[in-house]
Amino acid sequence: MRLDGPLAKRHNVHVVGEGPRLLLFSHGFGTAQTVWRKLVRGLPPEFSAVLFDLPGASPRLPRDFQLEDYRSIDSFARDLLDLMADLNIERCEYVGHSLSGMVGLLAAKAAPEKFERLVLLNASPRYIDDDGYAGAFSDADIKGLVRSMETNYRAWVAGFAPLAICAPLPEAVEDFSVDLLAMRPDVAARMAQFIFTSDYRALLPEIQTPVRLIHSRSDIAVPESVAHYMSEHIPNSSLRWINALGHLPHISAPEEVLEALLASLGD
Repeated sequence: MRLDGPLAKRHNVHVVGEGPRLLLFSHGFGTAQTVWRKLVRGLPPEFSAVLFDLPGASPRLPRDFQLEDYRSIDSFARDLLDLMADLNIERCEYVGHSLSGMVGLLAAKAAPEKFERLVLLNASPRYIDDDGYAGAFSDADIKGLVRSMETNYRAWVAGFAPLAICAPLPEAVEDFSVDLLAMRPDVAARMAQFIFTSDYRALLPEIQTPVRLIHSRSDIAVPESVAHYMSEHIPNSSLRWINALGHLPHISAPEEVLEALLASLGD
């Protein structure tokens, strides 16, 4: 693996461990690669964890970042495949949270030979309700969310972070809030708008790579029905529930997520 390329620097790549099994971790909206720090410390020595930042979806903005380059989740999938080429990663096991669930599926659809399996944590193909589909939000909800971000970003973070953590864990709420507040508000609002209005349900049946879904309870953004929907529509998939609450269990309950991850990697 090569770590001195231009995209490795752009995405702030770090590697933890020296094992032969390569795990590529991709974070969700409003967090950075540091969100995985408690989890990767517990990985067995057989693994190497590759961590990186998603420009625009994380607080870190490279100097060449242009907001107009990011109009859909497909943009992040192209970044992912370009980064893997820059790192000389020919094949890996992928772990993606939330937004990065669809990032991984899109990348695996485009280049299935590069992925041994995908492990997706609290991922969703669509966040807005539709006929026969409960996605957690209405169209009006998302418009209001984006408007709140644009009007008073700090107040939006103060309200959203505790709901996303969904547990009496002030330190976890603080960790998530710090990352959200470090984002540029206009970038955060643009990203939230196209993430929460996306619809990748048609992608699910096309995935041939093995997919292991991990999901917590009481997720404000991804209800339990969505986890079941994904499990039913991705051909080679399984669903594992963990004893944790909220949309960011790798912050609030990293031990439970690590246990489920290792079990999923052993399936």
